[in-house]
Amino acid sequence: MTLLATPFHARAAEANRLNAWMNRGGFTLASDYGDAAGEAVAARFGAVLADLSWLWRVKLTGPRAAEFVSRFFTRDASALAPGAGLRVLWLNDAGAVRGAGTIARLGRESFLLVAPMEDADWLTNAARLYDVAAADVTSADGILAVVGPASRRILERAGLNAAMEPVTLKKLFWRGLDVTLSRFALGYEVWCEPDVALIAWDRLTAAGRCDALRPAGQRAMDILALESGLLRPVLDYAPARDGFAPEPTPQSLGLGALVDRGHFFNGKRGFLAAGADTVLSGLLLDGETPVPNAPVMHEGRQVGRTLVSLYSPALRGAAALAVFAAPPPERGLMAGGIVCRAVALPLLPIPAPIAATENPSSTV
Repeated sequence: MTLLATPFHARAAEANRLNAWMNRGGFTLASDYGDAAGEAVAARFGAVLADLSWLWRVKLTGPRAAEFVSRFFTRDASALAPGAGLRVLWLNDAGAVRGAGTIARLGRESFLLVAPMEDADWLTNAARLYDVAAADVTSADGILAVVGPASRRILERAGLNAAMEPVTLKKLFWRGLDVTLSRFALGYEVWCEPDVALIAWDRLTAAGRCDALRPAGQRAMDILALESGLLRPVLDYAPARDGFAPEPTPQSLGLGALVDRGHFFNGKRGFLAAGADTVLSGLLLDGETPVPNAPVMHEGRQVGRTLVSLYSPALRGAAALAVFAAPPPERGLMAGGIVCRAVALPLLPIPAPIAATENPSSTV
């Protein structure tokens, strides 16, 4: 397999002095910049800069695009206004989860899907039934995430208008550059053409100096996703890649909130037959050892199971996301033989972005 470099690779390589790399989505990305724990904590007190160019992106266009996205995804995106988005799942014919991501409306006949996993054949074949073009635009832009309470202040100091609601995007003209600014995940995301990617990195780095902006690798971003209660296909659970695989269902992953039962979508019959929702919860473990994919026991009886589990430096211990058939007991839980307790999600939310005290039109 040939790995691709992201548009920001040159700057990442300069900062990645320990040469720690990983493969994500077919791209070479910094695993960390020497201290994954420190990078994750920095996102809670200042801000971090992370390369998200590995995310799969597909542009859906055609007169029936709204009809298609309504049928394909588990939430009805056909009524979205331009610039607005929804977090969605898409299911196989049996009602099991094939993927998850964000669908945003670009225009009357165009939508954009952003997801942590590729499912091109399934999406393209389905779109063809509606005469909708599904164009892979993953390489059209580089994406830099700015995450942390200082994120908005840094963006505005750099000359970007960051006043926007979560799960939205907008086009901006940034001192000679055409960029897109979004709030799809843990913070803000700046999208730019590959030819100007290093300029964007340098501008954001300069604007973030007085807020101690530092680069963060994928390990730190994984910690932040866990602490925020985000469950991602491939990274955190195995999706159903077969058209009629029975698992995992949205219910079994505690993702029923991402399903709109009021409209018709592919796999709805199987979804409805799959039973009641489970409860997606956080777990704090008594110790530093993660316990992924382990049974959660209470008084000798299994009451749930863990999904992803990592060490959280901010919580000073191991944590996990877990699913339960019913609201979990407050005491007496064991996961993988380790004492733990269930807590509501998010385990530890990232502080809300703070607006710049300087004139937002000022630049660096």
